[in-house]
Amino acid sequence: MFTFSTNIVLPANYAESQITLSKDRIASSSSVTADIIPDLVDYAVFSKDGQFLTGNLSEKEAFKAWDVMKKRETRNSSQFYSFIERENEICILRYYLVPQYRSEILRKYLPNPQLLEFLVFIIGIVAYATVLAIHFGRSLKKKMFGLQEAIEKIQNQNLDFTINRSGIREIDEISVSLEQMKEALNSSLKQQWESEQARREQISALAHDLKTPLTIIRGNAELLQDTAQDDIQREYNDYILKNTMEIEKFTKELIDLSKMERNVTREKTNVKTDAFMTEVEQQMRALSLEKRLQVDIQKEILPARIFIDEEQFYRAILNVIANAVEHTPEYGKVTLTVQVATDVIRFIVTDNGCGFSPRDLNEATKQFYRGDPSRNAGDHHGMGLYIAQSIVQRHAGTLLIDNDLLAGGGRVTITIPINN
Repeated sequence: MFTFSTNIVLPANYAESQITLSKDRIASSSSVTADIIPDLVDYAVFSKDGQFLTGNLSEKEAFKAWDVMKKRETRNSSQFYSFIERENEICILRYYLVPQYRSEILRKYLPNPQLLEFLVFIIGIVAYATVLAIHFGRSLKKKMFGLQEAIEKIQNQNLDFTINRSGIREIDEISVSLEQMKEALNSSLKQQWESEQARREQISALAHDLKTPLTIIRGNAELLQDTAQDDIQREYNDYILKNTMEIEKFTKELIDLSKMERNVTREKTNVKTDAFMTEVEQQMRALSLEKRLQVDIQKEILPARIFIDEEQFYRAILNVIANAVEHTPEYGKVTLTVQVATDVIRFIVTDNGCGFSPRDLNEATKQFYRGDPSRNAGDHHGMGLYIAQSIVQRHAGTLLIDNDLLAGGGRVTITIPINN
């Protein structure tokens, strides 16, 4: 309405009304020229016998208009025609009953006002829908926040939460399902934890109960060694002592494992690196004496202190060294290399034994894994590397198992932060 009232857009019947006002002038003029033709109107002038004389219509369009006149019609599709009889001529005017811009520049560069109005309407609808979608999306995101938060907590195994209702039925139904799943998961985990606790306590109790009869058996076997025995009796007595000591060793490992799995909080301290390494080296040489192994210690410039649980970490490194010694043949070589990288310290133990098999590389750190029977020495219980890895992980470190191409044997690398 604003465009019509300001004459920016002319009404649809503007050309028709201008033709009515100009008809007499066109009929009486000595000749038909463009200046007497109304604005927004095209024309063609014919002789009475149908010869095209002049006009701004193309010849094809002019004869199309002539055919319309012959049919005594005033419209062809969206085009309208008006016919003015002159003395020896007929003037045919063609116009459209659609709104038009008054400005010729606007008519040239802008679509028809009706089309423009439709386009503006469509753009308005799209813009409104976009704004509505963005608003709805933000609103839905807020409604979904409780649901997303609950999912993240479940992923992090944090089951101590409640979900606030969103007010949207579908979302609230999912929230109820998540609550039910949380309760079921919480109950399942609690049962699993209680079952694990019971298992650990049973293993620990069994291991402790075994200690007393084993001590008695070993004590009596040692006493028997001091009595007069023939060769067969001495051989049997040695069997008893040897296997009793093996069972005691296994029992101690079970007790240690049980303590470790209870997640007993132990304090870490700043340990002097030199003193710690001296203890490790001495024990490494002691373990290697029986097989007369060559021991090679390689150290870079080490930090003055490392932040560790000294007793536990010492146990982890010795377990790795003991594993290397076990799989190294007599007169072989075991190497301990200590390196320092950015904020971490790395302990690398290599041997020149037969190395780790493909199965060992995947399973050597699993509990009770004793390795390939063909290379298993038989005097370990499959917990050394498992315990070592557990201790290293509690130090926020990693334990990696590989084979050393130069030495030809196994290689175990322990990496922990220097200051954790």
